[in-house]
Amino acid sequence: MIEVRIPKEIRTYKEKLFFGLNIRQTVCIVLAIAINVPIYIFIRPYIGDDLAGWIIIFTAMPLILIGFFNYNGMPFEQFLTCIVRFQFLTPPKRIYKTENIYGILIDTHEKRVSLEKKKRASRFYKLRRKAYLKKKIEAHRQGQKFKG
Repeated sequence: MIEVRIPKEIRTYKEKLFFGLNIRQTVCIVLAIAINVPIYIFIRPYIGDDLAGWIIIFTAMPLILIGFFNYNGMPFEQFLTCIVRFQFLTPPKRIYKTENIYGILIDTHEKRVSLEKKKRASRFYKLRRKAYLKKKIEAHRQGQKFKG
């Protein structure tokens, strides 16, 4: 019986093109070879094999990373943008601030109470209150409803 391997997640499937490499990997390898072979041929006589080999490694590394690197389903470009965004563009320390609504309400209540105490301590308030109570008592004595 013929068995066919089916990937668990269809979105992770990548079609193989040459030697088990997908299109992205193949293109990156071809570009790395096309760029680095002429560089090696032209700079080897001037700086030697050792240093030319290191230069080739460092020039090929970005292309190889672009082709083969995959982290949590992200290709190298997306991974690099995430690293740059989170390391350099966002603040390293996030300040945790909360709004204590209960505390705000208590503060406003205390301010109102202190204002009311100041108001009641004033001489004008005491005179006005005294006049109000006199009118209320007079209305009660006459049997009328007091409209204050």
